[in-house]
Amino acid sequence: MNIELQLTKVHSKENAQLIAIHVGNNAQRFEELMQLFFHKKYRISQRAAHAVSHCVDKHPNLLKPYINQMIDHLKSDPEVAIKRNTVRLLQKQDIPEESQGLLLDKCFEYLSSPSETTAVKAFSMTIAYNLTKLYPELESELKIVIEDLIQYATPGVVNRAKKILADLG
Repeated sequence: MNIELQLTKVHSKENAQLIAIHVGNNAQRFEELMQLFFHKKYRISQRAAHAVSHCVDKHPNLLKPYINQMIDHLKSDPEVAIKRNTVRLLQKQDIPEESQGLLLDKCFEYLSSPSETTAVKAFSMTIAYNLTKLYPELESELKIVIEDLIQYATPGVVNRAKKILADLG
């Protein structure tokens, strides 16, 4: 299968799943898909991000070699679909120490932005919470940000915020 060609055919869950089945646990095919994830054309990267999500749901270890690159890519302020899929995927990964600071900064930025989407905020909250397990001194800062966020957040964000606040004490 030519993955890029397949991505141009249609944007659908079924197509993303078809590509994920083709990729399977094959690191070379996943590398090809990840190159498309970082593609300059938004439509290609958006559709590749959807397929990457399906691949990583089944084979989480495939993402490990790309975690730093994905975090670095957040500095370019990618389109919302790329940002959403990136933070969604990273919330379940072990973040390399050299990228933890940048990722945490981006998560706090997303949580503090009134224009950020619900999904990006929810996933960012989980990432920040996961990182406070490594850096407990950040718990109070995260609590403050979450308490401010709850005042104007959507029900999905409020639900996740309450769970994290309960875990933080």
